[in-house]
Amino acid sequence: MKLTDYITEFLVQKGINCAFGMSGGAAVHMFDSINKHSKMSIISMTHEQCAAMAADGYSRATGKLGVAVTTSGPGATNLLTGVCCSFYDSVPTLMITGQVATHRLKGERNVRQVGFQETDVVSIFKPVTKYIVQLSDPQLIRYHLEKAYYLAFNGRPGPVLIDIPDDLQRAEINLENLVSFFPEEEDLELELNLYYLNAIINDINKAERPIIIIGGGLKTPAIDNYKEVIQVLGIPVLLTWAAIDLLDYSNPLRIGTFGVYGSRLGNFAVQNADLIITLGTRLSQNLTGGILSSFAREAKIIMVDIDQNEMTKFSGNGISISYGLKSSMFDFFANMSKNSHKLENRDFKKWKDTLSKWKSILPNDFDGKPFEKSKQYLDVFTFFDYLSRNTRANELFYADTGGNLTWTCNSLKIREGQHIFSAWNNTPMGYSLPAAIGAAFSKTNNQITCIIGDGGLMICMAELATVVRHNLPLKIFLINNHGHGIQKQTLETWLNGTFVGVDEISGLAFPKDYQGLVKAFGLKYIRLYSGSDIEKSLEEVYTSDSPCFIDVEINPNQKLFPVLKFGFPLENQMPFLDKEFLDSQMLIKQFKNEQVTDLDKKQNKEGW
Repeated sequence: MKLTDYITEFLVQKGINCAFGMSGGAAVHMFDSINKHSKMSIISMTHEQCAAMAADGYSRATGKLGVAVTTSGPGATNLLTGVCCSFYDSVPTLMITGQVATHRLKGERNVRQVGFQETDVVSIFKPVTKYIVQLSDPQLIRYHLEKAYYLAFNGRPGPVLIDIPDDLQRAEINLENLVSFFPEEEDLELELNLYYLNAIINDINKAERPIIIIGGGLKTPAIDNYKEVIQVLGIPVLLTWAAIDLLDYSNPLRIGTFGVYGSRLGNFAVQNADLIITLGTRLSQNLTGGILSSFAREAKIIMVDIDQNEMTKFSGNGISISYGLKSSMFDFFANMSKNSHKLENRDFKKWKDTLSKWKSILPNDFDGKPFEKSKQYLDVFTFFDYLSRNTRANELFYADTGGNLTWTCNSLKIREGQHIFSAWNNTPMGYSLPAAIGAAFSKTNNQITCIIGDGGLMICMAELATVVRHNLPLKIFLINNHGHGIQKQTLETWLNGTFVGVDEISGLAFPKDYQGLVKAFGLKYIRLYSGSDIEKSLEEVYTSDSPCFIDVEINPNQKLFPVLKFGFPLENQMPFLDKEFLDSQMLIKQFKNEQVTDLDKKQNKEGW
C-alpha cells in the first residue's frame, strides 16, 4: 500500500471526513490519496494559513481531529499562525507537511538549504506543537500517526505535525511490518486528587461569597454534566469569553463576564469574593488586569486545570494561588458529582442578594444603548441586540478579533444550544472566516454565523471564493468601522490619538465598493445601516440556504466600553457611584481610598 493511502485510511477510521490544504509539488501524493478515497475529501483553500485555521474550526465544531495538508517550504511555514491558534487554545489538529526527498535534505551539512523549498519545519514548529516529527522510515508511519493522534487529545489537547519527504510519501509499505505505538501508563495521583477535591468541598462549605470561574477548558473536549454539578453547587458563575456559551444567558447563576473588557458587575463580584474556584482557565491578564496583586484581593483562589504549569506560573508574580488540582474537567465534574453529598445545605442567599442589588444599581453596559444618532451608521449594540433575537437555536458563531470580538462577547445573548468560537489566545485577524469554513464541512447540521471586522477580512478575503465554490450556507457579518477600531482606542490612550496605519486617513486601504466586490465573488450582499429594516433583513438572511454577506455599517468612532486602561487594576474599571447607593459595606470598601479614572467619570457623566 502506498504510504499516503495508508495515512488517508487511518484518518477515515478516526471518523474524519475531510482535510484542508493547498496543493504543491511536495504534497501531490497526499492530495491524490485523499481525493481518491470515497469517504474523505480534500478542501482546497486559497492560503495555507487559512487551511490550518479551517482545520482548527472543524475540530472546535466536531471535537474530532482537524487536518491540514500543505507542501514544503512556504506552504509549511504559512501554517504557523493557524497552528498557534490551536496550540494556545488546546485544539487537537494534525498538520501534514510535504518535504523535499530524503536525498535532498541538508542533514548535518552547514548550509541553509539543499533541496528546492527545503525548510527545517521541525525546528520552527516545535515550540507550538505537542508532537512533531520528520518521517525517516516509511515503516514507522503507523507508529508516528498513532502517537500523534494520541498526544493531540491526551492531557491538554493541541496540534501535532508530521513532516514527510516526497519520496517517502509514494513509498510502498508492508502493512504486516508496521510498528505500533503504545502509550506509557501515567501516574494519575488519584489519592492526591481526591484529597484536594475534598479540600475544595470544605472550602465551599466555609465560604460566604464564593465564585466559580469557567474557562474554555470545558470545551476541549466538551463536558456533558457540568451544568448539573453547577446547579448542585449553587455558586454564582463568572465566564471567560471562551466559555460564554457554556451557561444560557437567562441562567440565574450566570453573573456574566469580567476582566479588562468585562462587565462591571462581573468585576465587582470577582473583587469582593472570598473564594474563587477557576475551572479550565489560565487567568490571562485580560481577565486579571495589569496589576496582578490586586486581582481578587480578598479571595482564596483554587485552580483546577489539566496543565500543572498553569497553576504554578503565578509563583512570585502577584496572584496568590492557595492550591491547584491537576485534573481533566471530565474527571473533576465526575468526582464532584459523586461527592456532592458532602456539600452542606447552603444557598449563599445573602451573597446572591448582594449581587442582585449591584446588578440593579450598576449601568447595563451592553444593552443596546445607542452610541450616536446617525443616518449613516448603525449602533453596534443595537445590531447585536437584533442578532441575538434572530439567530437560530443551534447556531455556531465564529468571531474574529479586536472590536468585533469584544462587541460580540459582551453583547451577543447566547441561548441554549448555541456556541461561539474564536482564536481566544492567539487572536489573529482573519481567523473567523476560514474557521467557519472548516466548521461548515463538519456535518454537524449546525447553522454557522461568521463575524469579522474589515481589517480581518482584508487578510482572508480570498476565502470568499471557497465559500462560493462549495456553496457553504455561511452568514458572514462584516462589522465595518472602516479601520482598526480597537487600535485607534489604544492610540487615544497612549499616544494622544496620533494614528498611524489604523484607518484610511492614517495609511490603511479598504475596498471602495464592498457590494461590487462581494458580488464579483458571487455572494448575496445586504447592507445594514441606521435606516435599514434590520428585522426584515435578518429574516431574509436566516431563511436563505445560500451564503450571505452582510455589511454592517457602524460609526468609525464607536468605542469599546467599559475598558480598563493598560497597567491598571480591575478596581479602576468600576464606575463612580453616588454615596447614597453605597449602602453595602463591601461596596464602600471597594471605593475607599481608590482613584476613579477620567474614563469612569466620563462614563458616569454621559450615562453609559
